[in-house]
Amino acid sequence: MQPADSPDALLHATTEGIARRVTGEKGPATALRSVRELIDNDEAELALDDLARVIEYFRILILRVEYDQLVIAATLLNSMDSLLETGVERLVTA
Repeated sequence: MQPADSPDALLHATTEGIARRVTGEKGPATALRSVRELIDNDEAELALDDLARVIEYFRILILRVEYDQLVIAATLLNSMDSLLETGVERLVTA
């Protein structure tokens, strides 16, 4: 089991929160399932990149706390480009 502040744990928690909100929306739900599989296979960097692209593509609004978790994970993974290139921050909601 990963520590709560590990990139994998942060990505898992964020992905699960987003997945709960988009339940019933086939496209995002399927894409998020793929992100979870990457996390489960210790592919945190790829998962972060894919998650950012899923959020951007489907225009999924994310909570500030979720964005903050993504920033922490990206910082730990030295992968802030994933968030900056996709412009995920513009989809942050209260």
